[in-house]
Amino acid sequence: MSTVQLDLKALTAKDLMTSAMLTLSDQMTLQEASAFLTEHEISGAPVVDEEGKFVGVLSVTDVARDCAERGEIATERFFRHFYSEGWEDEVDPSDMEHLVLGSESRTVADIMNPSIFTVPEDTPVMELAKTMISGRVHRLFVTQRERLVGIVTTLDLLRLLTAGNESSGR
Repeated sequence: MSTVQLDLKALTAKDLMTSAMLTLSDQMTLQEASAFLTEHEISGAPVVDEEGKFVGVLSVTDVARDCAERGEIATERFFRHFYSEGWEDEVDPSDMEHLVLGSESRTVADIMNPSIFTVPEDTPVMELAKTMISGRVHRLFVTQRERLVGIVTTLDLLRLLTAGNESSGR
């Protein structure tokens, strides 16, 4: 069995990034944003304003935190199987119906995180991992001459770590 040996020291953000980023509008309602994240099976996305400028990030954690802080989780509608049947394999929109996202006037801008963690495109992969760990973030935005050109997620790093090991049983 041969495995592909990757030189992690030689790889950079540019090698790993996804340049086609899905974005949320800062004016989307929380219901629209939640549906978007679920539909695309992603846990977060960068947020852009009306001019297309990146102004923050919204994640499912932000939505859940907002619901909890506002006391807007309809606990009487929780389903016991939601916690016990391995929902992490796939998020079904019907599993999320018990969450009440507040009034329809609440927007992404109301709860997004305005901090955007950026790294230059030539940042080594090992630095990406260290930055994610120290910043406790799941996505880094890649810049080229101070312009956002891509995104690297924790899933991208995990895929890289397992590349070439599928046939070895690891």
